[in-house]
Amino acid sequence: MPDHVTQYIVRILADKLDKNPWQPQPSYAEQFMMLRTPAQALELGNTCFFTRSVFPDLGRRRGISSSYYVDIGQACYHRVLTWSAVPAVQMLHDHFEWCAEMTHTAVHSQGAMRQFWDLE
Repeated sequence: MPDHVTQYIVRILADKLDKNPWQPQPSYAEQFMMLRTPAQALELGNTCFFTRSVFPDLGRRRGISSSYYVDIGQACYHRVLTWSAVPAVQMLHDHFEWCAEMTHTAVHSQGAMRQFWDLE
């Protein structure tokens, strides 16, 4: 992963760990529908990335798959990129799932290797 993307992801993780609660209120979808500025889109995109990376099963009991966070996050990053070219955001937009899996592995692996995706 390029250094500028790694640094951006570390900033996302640090930012969300400092916030309680870190989840959008009232909900991800409602926040998405109320986006007005690139800064709001970036914040929600980063929250979706954090959710998918650290808590991908967060909404599973309610029927929400991790692709829900990916879809909203990529749409938010797309909005940001229509305003400004931000290389790290471009990489997260284009490779959201891969970057999220890399982050998930780094956060949860405790030094062990794991397979990225089930090949069933």
